[in-house]
Amino acid sequence: MTGPHPDASRTGARTRALLASGALDLPRVGRGATPARWRALASLARDDVSVARLAEAHVDAVQILSEAGRDAPEGRLLGVWAAEGPDGPVRARPHRAGGLELEGRKAFAGGASLVDAALVTVERDGTHVLLLVPLDGVDEARLDRRGWVTPALADTDTAVVDLGGVRVADGAVVGGDRWYLDRPGFWHGAVGPAACWAGAALGLVDHAEGAVGDEPHARAHLGAMRAEAYGMAAALDQAGRGCDDRPGDAEAARARALAVRHLVDRAAGEVQDRLARALGPRPLVGDADVVARDAALRVYRRQCHAERDLEALGRAPRPAGDEGGRS
Repeated sequence: MTGPHPDASRTGARTRALLASGALDLPRVGRGATPARWRALASLARDDVSVARLAEAHVDAVQILSEAGRDAPEGRLLGVWAAEGPDGPVRARPHRAGGLELEGRKAFAGGASLVDAALVTVERDGTHVLLLVPLDGVDEARLDRRGWVTPALADTDTAVVDLGGVRVADGAVVGGDRWYLDRPGFWHGAVGPAACWAGAALGLVDHAEGAVGDEPHARAHLGAMRAEAYGMAAALDQAGRGCDDRPGDAEAARARALAVRHLVDRAAGEVQDRLARALGPRPLVGDADVVARDAALRVYRRQCHAERDLEALGRAPRPAGDEGGRS
């Protein structure tokens, strides 16, 4: 096992500074200002992709708690650990002294050593529930980083976390069986990472704006990148308006999220491709900021499930209204 990435403490400190300043107090989904929420996340990623990844998880956790009628712990940086790895689900069992005791390892735990608490999906008596787990007692010995060998986003300290023996109170349960997965907010929240992908790509467009000269083909690639940037912003704004119009419609939320994630994934990839075609290899080998951003975006975009999501979208009922079908 290895220790955290040398830049992890900087990334954590920058995210905490945003939290303390109120910059992460974003509009709640479905209350009339959701487009501003997505724009704020994109702006964070345009500045720093790793900070945005941690911030997006925090604001998603706050949103989830709000939907459950719970207040987020004040001043605490939160994560959302909902991925399932090869070890299977983390399990929660009643403890003889009260509360629940956890058993198992949680994969892809973002901010493993950086967040104060995490919303963790667990199995309890055959049900799928969400727990708010304080991480004060989860020390370095419980973190396994061997599965994250790429330097891309390594400063967000994603690890496999051993939660065996960790105890939580009965009140740590957030929602009932499958509440986390079945609520419309699951799909509203799925747009948040896409906003970060868009912001990360906008940072590459910013670089191109200052690096492209008068060569006609390079200018054409820059024009295409500007068009992709416009398209991503338009898709996110439209998605935000759709959330606000029908916040409780889970079917529409799912179709919307799958469509927007595909559109942003494709547009961000086009920006990455055209940056290289416009400027050649130089920024991808000689500019540390571009190298890190390009690599981070490539990894981050793979939260989109590509053709699997497109199949799901194709099998869903035909979208209507804000998704571009017949109303």
